[in-house]
Amino acid sequence: MTAREIRRKILENLYKRFKEHPYYRLTPKELQETLHINLQELNYNVIYLEEKGYIELQKPLEGSIFVGARITTKGIDLIEDEYQFNAMFSVNQTSVGPESNIFQDFTALIHNTQSAPNIDINIKELIIEEIKEISNELQKNTPSYSKIKKYVNKIKDRDLDVYTKVMHIIKTPIIIAKNNTHNK
Repeated sequence: MTAREIRRKILENLYKRFKEHPYYRLTPKELQETLHINLQELNYNVIYLEEKGYIELQKPLEGSIFVGARITTKGIDLIEDEYQFNAMFSVNQTSVGPESNIFQDFTALIHNTQSAPNIDINIKELIIEEIKEISNELQKNTPSYSKIKKYVNKIKDRDLDVYTKVMHIIKTPIIIAKNNTHNK
């Protein structure tokens, strides 16, 4: 498991626990057992997350690094913004290359949207333009997360089925990995 995957799982576990019991902290042992990692890997990653402000560590007077961890409001906001969470803590770090067919997926989605009988013709045109804008933005050397989010939200307001399909394309590891390489 990569460091990003470990951090993602730590945040997800702390978020889940927070929703169950807001003041409960997970112990190092609980996190180790859940994630199947050693203490050294756990310590390195929780300190990183703490320094980023995503989690809060309860520290002992002496001895171990921490005795309990809980998610902060900043961590909660990150997880609840699925676009940003997936961009920052993607599960797969695949590199972007010519083998990628995401832009073919966008082209296919445009054709499917054009032939969709249940979408008003004027709405179709708007959705198609927004899909093109997302595709164009993703082809840039430094795509704008905020622009992509804006277009995705417009599509969501217009048609949930098309929105779901766009999100499926955007959430592919290649898109997420490309986004991560530009956010560093």
